[in-house]
Amino acid sequence: MNRGITLHRAVKLKPVLQAAVALLVLFSLLNLFAMYSKPTATIDVFQPRPTVGKVMMIYGNNTIYQRAVETHKAHCLKQGYPLFLLQRQVVDGVWNKLAYLIYLIVQELQKPPEERLEWLFWADSDTILTNPNIRLETFLPPPQLTDVHLVLTKDWNGMNAGVFPIRVHPWSISFLSAAVGYPIMNPDATLFWAEQSAMVRVLSEREELAQSVVYVPLRWFNAYMASPDGESLNPDASEDLQFHPGDLLVHFPGTGSANLNKTMGPYFNIADSHRPSWELPVEETVYPAETAKFWRSYSAKHGIEYPNMTSVEGGMPSAGP
Repeated sequence: MNRGITLHRAVKLKPVLQAAVALLVLFSLLNLFAMYSKPTATIDVFQPRPTVGKVMMIYGNNTIYQRAVETHKAHCLKQGYPLFLLQRQVVDGVWNKLAYLIYLIVQELQKPPEERLEWLFWADSDTILTNPNIRLETFLPPPQLTDVHLVLTKDWNGMNAGVFPIRVHPWSISFLSAAVGYPIMNPDATLFWAEQSAMVRVLSEREELAQSVVYVPLRWFNAYMASPDGESLNPDASEDLQFHPGDLLVHFPGTGSANLNKTMGPYFNIADSHRPSWELPVEETVYPAETAKFWRSYSAKHGIEYPNMTSVEGGMPSAGP
């Protein structure tokens, strides 16, 4: 069985050759995904044209991940988002994640501007969507922040790239390509977290790319599990990182495959129960006010005017100080 094409070899090359190889890899990836990728769209033709799409990948026969993806499909169906789901391993391992995003962004940029998605929202398959009432736009930067192209979160280990939105823009191709090509250009580098470590390295070494990245509170769209039963907070962990009622989703990074069913089971029960206390309307959550406060502060720090508008919709300012 084809398990994907290997992207990275620890071969020392001259810088010019390394760059040429990296470009060759990029173009090869685009051709491979054009052959094997079949994005699925769950768009209601009666809803307005979406500007955000969700991206995930799952291959193999892991029923837990398949069940997790179903929670995201329901969210996409409710909110009118296309879901791009990679179900075949095209390149080796987790590098499919960045390569698939490159492919999708290139596909969108080929369209007329008025037909393009504006953002892609990546979610790892070990995430459970728990509140389908929250739109992804809730967490995006407001329209005047045109130079913000990637929104990330951090935990005690630094960046966690399990869930993040990235703008459909040439910047994103440059960044993702640099991350995919990092092991080729730096064959002696140790990348403990593979593609995530490559993303960290690129941003630490390329200021012209790093200045378009913003880190937001992890709980916005990348909350970690709370208590084992999911019903209360874990007093031994940071509350700011834990899943609360009404949050968009819960993420289980670092959970071994042997423990997935036991660990994620209670949270599947929460998602399947559709209790009003967990599926809060977005205006009853902390996020309209919290995101507006964050982006207002960010705008002020960078000398950008922040309009005083009232809205609970993501990406738009809210009234008040």
